[in-house]
Amino acid sequence: MRDRLIMIAVFLVFHTVPGMAAAQMAGSTDAIETVGQGSINWTVGQVYATGIGAPPPNAVNPAQARAMAERAAMVVALRNLLEVVKGVRVDSETVVENFVTKSDVIRTRVDGIVRGAMPVKKQYLSDGSVEITVAMNMRGALMDAIVPESFGSRGGTSQQVRPVPIVPAPPEARPLPPPSKPQPVPPAPPTRPEQPKQEPTRPSPTPTPAQQQQPQRPDAPKQEPAPPPPAAAPDQTTTQFKGGKATGIVIDGRGLGLKPALLPKIVDPQGQEIYVGQVVTRTNAVEQGVAGYAKDVNAAANNFRVTDNPAVIRGLRASGAARTDIMLGQADAQALRELSRKGDFLQYCRVIIVY
Repeated sequence: MRDRLIMIAVFLVFHTVPGMAAAQMAGSTDAIETVGQGSINWTVGQVYATGIGAPPPNAVNPAQARAMAERAAMVVALRNLLEVVKGVRVDSETVVENFVTKSDVIRTRVDGIVRGAMPVKKQYLSDGSVEITVAMNMRGALMDAIVPESFGSRGGTSQQVRPVPIVPAPPEARPLPPPSKPQPVPPAPPTRPEQPKQEPTRPSPTPTPAQQQQPQRPDAPKQEPAPPPPAAAPDQTTTQFKGGKATGIVIDGRGLGLKPALLPKIVDPQGQEIYVGQVVTRTNAVEQGVAGYAKDVNAAANNFRVTDNPAVIRGLRASGAARTDIMLGQADAQALRELSRKGDFLQYCRVIIVY
């Protein structure tokens, strides 16, 4: 009898506690955004929502009341989850709701993905009500539903080669005509010798009254010309790197007003894209997510996403309409390009943005 009770307890633990533990796994350095009745954990790439269901008054017994309360809580949680998912920023100009309202196919797919969300926490309240928290991944099915088919590179980071300018060929040399007999040159008419020009004399400058009243003493120090203004300091890199081959990149964007998104871009001061669709394939973006997010630089640098030798670069400013893209300084942009040529960390989305 005792062994049977132990088995029942273990069964209940394995079927209820894992979800509760998963909901409480968010660390202090995770980037969590609260949206309506739910939240988005941008660090782990999951969306959460909570719903509460009350037992009906006409329940036959307590078991039926609890079951109906759980069902009602699940319906509310999924409805709240859909609202949270619609508010997820895709890029600097769109959210998931923009895709859902424009395409019936995408709306159907997103609804089906939300309905497949799993409960990760269940709590029974003292009044008989049930509170359920559900979660779903943003990577995978959701990304595949909303990311356009045209997104992403087709063959890695290929450099576009500029065509060599075409120089027109010189015209063909034509044979010179035979020399003609020299013609006698008529004598030039006599010329008058030119008179030297006299330049008009300029009057000496009249001293000002101040100069007349305060003549400079012979022992007075000479006035040196004002020094030229200092030249602008060159753009210096903020890249912190141990050396060797970079395994990932951490963008420090704290204090810039950045907002997380599914498809953030990294651009240079001229607005030229350094990272996202021109580098990442659609498959890698869907399966791994374009970038991870964190609230602490050290935690991001030690995250498994960027492995053991990441480079840390300070962002210059937030960019884009919704401030989801990040702009680097000129020197840092060049440093990131150089690092990416030596490794493939950008192609495999080994990027974490700290905000």
